[in-house]
Amino acid sequence: MRRNPVRRIAAVSAVLMLSAAMLFAADSAELYQKFSDAVDKGDVREAVEVYTDLLETSQKEYTKAQRSYEKALDAGNRAKAQSAYNDMRNARVSPITEEQTDSLLAAILKEDEAKRSEDAAWLMANSRYYHPMITYSWSSSGDNYSFSYTSSATVTPGEDITLPDESSVKVNTSAAGVLTGWGITPDEVTYQPGEIITAPYTDQTLYAIWTTQVVFKDEVTGFESDITDISSGDEVAVPVLSAPDDSYIFAGWVDRSTGEYIAPEDTETTLEGNGAVFEALWKKAEITALDSKHYDLASIPMNTQIDLTFMLSNIGTEDLRGLTIECTGDEGLKVLNGNGSVSFLGDGNDVTLRGLRAVGTESGNHTLTITVTDRDGDTWSSSFDVTVV
Repeated sequence: MRRNPVRRIAAVSAVLMLSAAMLFAADSAELYQKFSDAVDKGDVREAVEVYTDLLETSQKEYTKAQRSYEKALDAGNRAKAQSAYNDMRNARVSPITEEQTDSLLAAILKEDEAKRSEDAAWLMANSRYYHPMITYSWSSSGDNYSFSYTSSATVTPGEDITLPDESSVKVNTSAAGVLTGWGITPDEVTYQPGEIITAPYTDQTLYAIWTTQVVFKDEVTGFESDITDISSGDEVAVPVLSAPDDSYIFAGWVDRSTGEYIAPEDTETTLEGNGAVFEALWKKAEITALDSKHYDLASIPMNTQIDLTFMLSNIGTEDLRGLTIECTGDEGLKVLNGNGSVSFLGDGNDVTLRGLRAVGTESGNHTLTITVTDRDGDTWSSSFDVTVV
């Protein structure tokens, strides 16, 4: 009896497909065993290379099984779809275990710095058991107070990190004192506040170290002064600052952790508690970006009302409060509606003001002046050229 060639071809194809599936499975199992052996030997290079190959092989297996699953569903072959689905599940890479992670890390820490950083980053990306943490611990206690805080963050080993400074450690300076550094032990400074260090490869805790101290600093002029030989109740001379230019108005000093304020005219202050960090306060408003809604300011049509906008910015270090705005033009440029107010404008913020309306009654070049006055009577003015045609 003659055999059906179609059936024979189909049978051969089935055998080949089965063999290929077994080969892929064998490849993954073999690669994982090679990876485990490399870990046991402490061979980081081989472990990384083999595990990378294992990921690629498993991805190929998964992709092939996924395509088979989709085609089987399209053909309505539930048995084939289930088999392909099982292949998809089996194609997943066995994760790196906690024990393997510890063994690899121990080997990595013996490498030179360049390879250590690279391999530690690889381990962090591929093992859920390796996420080195840096913990900041700050605590202090006295007769009437006690506090203790910790803050932890995952770091990428070998990368640069910036340590917190006093501005990011929100602690009452009167109670704790001034942050003078971070230590790997609680009693000695190892790193300065804000210092850039290399992220650790294993979990580490840094301890905040405080001293009795008074600091005066100014981000506008760059001035900074530290007074360390001092005790609670001592009188402290307040520095005298010179304004960078006439647009800056000195508004005193403040310790933002306690709210303690030193007025501009004060020449001395008394240390209360263990420390203070005083920041200089400068007021400065700036009027910019005058713009017409519909016309070019260099060619405003005569006898036409125009709507104008401008930006008011607080570029000082002190909040501005109770601002009034007055806009005036010269004889040939009349302001119809130019007064306004802003109740509060925080330092570093700006606001766009609308509602200014003017009309040019004479052709030629004219000047529009905008004046801002705060609740203390301090003023800032800017003038803008407007051409009426």
